[in-house]
Formats: sequence, structure tokens, C-alpha cells
Amino acid sequence: MPTRLASLAMGTGDVDCVYHFALPELMDSLQALEMEENAELLETMVAGKRLKDISDLPLDLAV
Repeated sequence: MPTRLASLAMGTGDVDCVYHFALPELMDSLQALEMEENAELLETMVAGKRLKDISDLPLDLAV
């Protein structure tokens, strides 16, 4: 559930960001199921760099 991801990614501030192994697929499925509120929540987390795709992890570790 996107709300559970939000509690991790936007919770207490102890975590910089959360990496998801299937983020594009999750976003596509929410749009296909017309779960607009959850899709907007994910988009907010991605735009705020609190939720990232797992493919971003190697690049973030290299910096």
C-alpha cells in the first residue's frame, strides 16, 4: 500500500529515502486501477526524492 511506503519515506525523518524494487510498475498499476489519491501520494514522494526506484541505488552509492 502506498500509505505504508509514505509512513516509511515521509515518517520521522530518520530515513533519507526508500528504494522500491518495482516503482514504475506500482505507479502504472495505481493509474490503471484509477487509485488517483494513492498515485498522487507516490508522485509526491518521488518528486520530493523520498521514494526512488531500486535502479537509482547504485548511482546514489557511487556519489
